[in-house]
Amino acid sequence: MKEKQKYNYMIKYVIVLAILLAMTVLACTIPNSIDLTLVDSIQEISSNITNTAYNINYPTSDGLGQFDNGTVYVFTDPTKVAGAHAGTLNTDLTTVTVDITYPHGAQRNPYVISTLADWETFVKQMATSSTYGSEEYFVLANDLDFAGVTFHGVKDFSGNFYGSGFALKNISITGAWQYWNGSSYANMPSNSYGYGVFCNTSGVVITDLIVQDYEYLDMPRTSIFARGRGSCVGGIVGYSTGQCNILNCHTIGYIGSPNLTYGMHTPWGGIIGEHYTAESITIYRCTSTLDIYAKYSSGYVPIFGGIIGEAIGASISVSILDCAVSLTAEISASSYHEIGCVAGEFTDPKALQIENVVGEGEVTSSIRVASGSLGYMSVSSVKLSNVYVGTTSGASTATKLPHYMAVYMAFTSSNSQLSNLHMYKPSALSYVTHYGSTGNSFTTSSPAQPTLHETYATMYAQAQQDVDDDVLPSKIWEKSKIGNYTPDNSPVRNYLMAFIDFRNLKSGGDEEKVGLPDGEPYIVGDKLPDETSSVSAFTTYLNNKKNSNHVFLGWTDDPTGESEPFTELPSGYFGDITLYAVWGLPDSYVNSNIKTSLSADKNIIEYDSVASITLTAKVEHTTPSSGAMTNPSVMYNYVQD
Repeated sequence: MKEKQKYNYMIKYVIVLAILLAMTVLACTIPNSIDLTLVDSIQEISSNITNTAYNINYPTSDGLGQFDNGTVYVFTDPTKVAGAHAGTLNTDLTTVTVDITYPHGAQRNPYVISTLADWETFVKQMATSSTYGSEEYFVLANDLDFAGVTFHGVKDFSGNFYGSGFALKNISITGAWQYWNGSSYANMPSNSYGYGVFCNTSGVVITDLIVQDYEYLDMPRTSIFARGRGSCVGGIVGYSTGQCNILNCHTIGYIGSPNLTYGMHTPWGGIIGEHYTAESITIYRCTSTLDIYAKYSSGYVPIFGGIIGEAIGASISVSILDCAVSLTAEISASSYHEIGCVAGEFTDPKALQIENVVGEGEVTSSIRVASGSLGYMSVSSVKLSNVYVGTTSGASTATKLPHYMAVYMAFTSSNSQLSNLHMYKPSALSYVTHYGSTGNSFTTSSPAQPTLHETYATMYAQAQQDVDDDVLPSKIWEKSKIGNYTPDNSPVRNYLMAFIDFRNLKSGGDEEKVGLPDGEPYIVGDKLPDETSSVSAFTTYLNNKKNSNHVFLGWTDDPTGESEPFTELPSGYFGDITLYAVWGLPDSYVNSNIKTSLSADKNIIEYDSVASITLTAKVEHTTPSSGAMTNPSVMYNYVQD
């Protein structure tokens, strides 16, 4: 960094110290000259800079946190999904700069959840709200670990929840799901159909949320709400109505019960259990790894899907875009099942779009299995593109009906668009799919023939090749992670990271690399490289660059050097950015060559006098015999009346 810029940092802090000292002596006798000592070196001051990550305070009476004014947060924007998916937009993210003059709960001043106590406050607030958070905004600002802690799901929610890439971890619920009834926690009423982090939702946006290692066991029996359905369970949302957007969310967990006596069908899904409405649903850039165990004592149908259990409604549109999924299910029942690694069943939606989806499923059952990679599909219009899926059964006999594509597909070539379909089909699997009444195999009237793969490895290799060819958009898909579906290793997860190019500014403003790999990913609050970095190339660079007059202070994105350096990544940084090294003066140089003083034009004033006093702060740099700064001698005068 330019020597002038280094010197400006020192000047700023000396003046602040001078002014503070001047204020302390105004009410007493003032000597004509006061020598100042720099208690903290520039290096020490810079290392103590705070508020680089999210800072939360609680200034309001509603009990939930608030960001500091000017804090920047980021979320996956529903209005940008179509463009980012199609490649016409470079990003699906939007940043928001907090303005606390807005009402608490507005998008510009959201409610902030950063502790377990905050979560409980949030649950209770939604339980007593008449609108369930409609048109309000909630931001998760920290990982929350519920290990050993009773978790309470949000019974009803209609707002906007931005997870900010943070996780709800180790959620475990068995049997009695409870909600806040206004005065205490009570068992869920029978008309609460859904079970999940958000049990029942209507018109929600949920983005950038991780649900890590959840376990939902023995959900209560609920009343039947439609077509014999009930007890809907999802990794994030149990039962959804209204417009629904689940974006860049990632889950891994277990749903199960050894004694299901429900007198109804049960939709379970890794992201959503049931979507039943006249409104559309979009699930974008999500990952689900779901393990299911279900033992039924009655003859009702399990409807299980790795992403969504079931979507019902003649007026809805369903879009599942850029998702990765893995499902394992062990079933014991006296009836057939509707199971797919993508969905259990799509029932009568007016439009279904499944694009850029990779996944696998494995179903083990002792009875007839109606399983298919895409699920049961009774739709009037469908678009399937760039789909790489497979679902296998524990056995292949005449009584089992595993289908490598779908159990049933009621559409024709005139109202469908099918392209680049890849299905895992082991040689022992004979059943293909049903197109209406055409039987167990494709016919000349079938809309499209999928490419069949006898191993998942070859199917995944094709998906990876399609990332290279940008058939699967390389801005979204990371090909090396295809085939391994966990939140921390998802091929589609947007980590809301900054990808940093580290640079140094030499005299004259020319940039040079600093020995760190370009494009390294960091998230808000991460410690940035310094002289203790594990990257040997950087420590070598520092050792070569620093000398008696240069101490590394931190980083800035301001090439002018006028902003304060930081040592952790501040809030609001994501995407491709460049950071510049900031250099300062060591203690030894300051103590030897920088002289500061504060003087007043008079040292005696009369009692109750209104006479003015002129304070002069002075900083003087003397030239050492060797290793001097570029500017050989500087004097700075600051006068305050």
